[in-house]
Amino acid sequence: MFKIAFTFLPFVFAFALVPLFLKPAGVSGRGKTAALAIFLACASKFAAFRVFGGDAFAPELPEGLIWFWNWAYSGMCILFGFSLAAWPLRLVAKRLLRSEFARRVWLSALPAAAAAMSLVGVWNGVRPPDVARLELKFDSLPEELDGYRIVHITDIHASAAARRWRTEEIVRLANSLEADLVCLTGDFADGRSGDGAVNIEPIRNLSAKDGVLAVTGNHEYYFDTPGWEKAYDSWNIRFLRNECAFPRPRLAVAGVSDPACEIAGEPPPDPDAAFSSARNGEFRILLQHRPVVNFMLTTGRTMKEKCDLQLSGHTHGGVAPLMDAVVALFNGGMVRGLYHGGDSRAVYVSPGAGQWAGFPIRFFDDPEITEIVLSRSRPGPRSRRE
Repeated sequence: MFKIAFTFLPFVFAFALVPLFLKPAGVSGRGKTAALAIFLACASKFAAFRVFGGDAFAPELPEGLIWFWNWAYSGMCILFGFSLAAWPLRLVAKRLLRSEFARRVWLSALPAAAAAMSLVGVWNGVRPPDVARLELKFDSLPEELDGYRIVHITDIHASAAARRWRTEEIVRLANSLEADLVCLTGDFADGRSGDGAVNIEPIRNLSAKDGVLAVTGNHEYYFDTPGWEKAYDSWNIRFLRNECAFPRPRLAVAGVSDPACEIAGEPPPDPDAAFSSARNGEFRILLQHRPVVNFMLTTGRTMKEKCDLQLSGHTHGGVAPLMDAVVALFNGGMVRGLYHGGDSRAVYVSPGAGQWAGFPIRFFDDPEITEIVLSRSRPGPRSRRE
């Protein structure tokens, strides 16, 4: 149902542009036909990707072609949004568009603005991320962990549209920080492991003093789960599946798989089981792809004992203004930044290092990898979003 909606809804936008955009400007019948053909070509992105590239969201096509089609498709959708926003003013618009000059401005300015916005948005979705630095203060932090540095990376979404070069840059940035620990919270790649492994493979070169820990995201279960698991195992990346690691004597880092793991027949996420071996008053960090803080949402019960810090991704920072409100509805109100409450004393939701092909754009929402510095302080972490 999800893929059907993404495949066919753009065609609705394309046909709607005739009365919303072309008709108010008095475009001739032949001009409407030509413009509609262009709109339909833009809208056919997902369908064409599936037919010619093997998958609607992870096609095996030249990178430049994917970028171009993403730009054209997104520009058409933005033009639809512009035209729809102007629809309540159509009576005024008719008066304003009486002159030939006004109609030419209408027919050129709106598409130009949509094309420019699309170009910026698509590039922001595939470019290498920025490095953001965040200091978190806890009164419960053991003295020996004061100043402990974690690099958090999530939602890389490597694919034919975001190839090896970008993953290499992410690894270079992360390694340059010389952190104590690297934590990966899912959605590494889109597509099948046979063709796509080369694009995400550089993550095997991630390094930190206390190693690299990871959990799965929902996209790890949508394509080729056995193939990807085999690839990650061969790269010596340690995935935490309802289990806990102890990088330092007073530090417990637990991880749970994404709830989508049940597609592959794996046990559902269970943070209590993950922390079952942490019984000596360790500072507790939970890695979970989705930023839910009340595990009633995923396990039917709450955690027996709070953790100190949860690291998550999944939301892509809300993608764009207005869209972030929709994203918040499905993620407990959390979209991007630092939050407090629920089963974790602090939750940091990263906007992610990449972008999913279903929404190939990012506006006012830069991709990032995050350097988190733990420090001692009283009182605990602030409860507002940073």
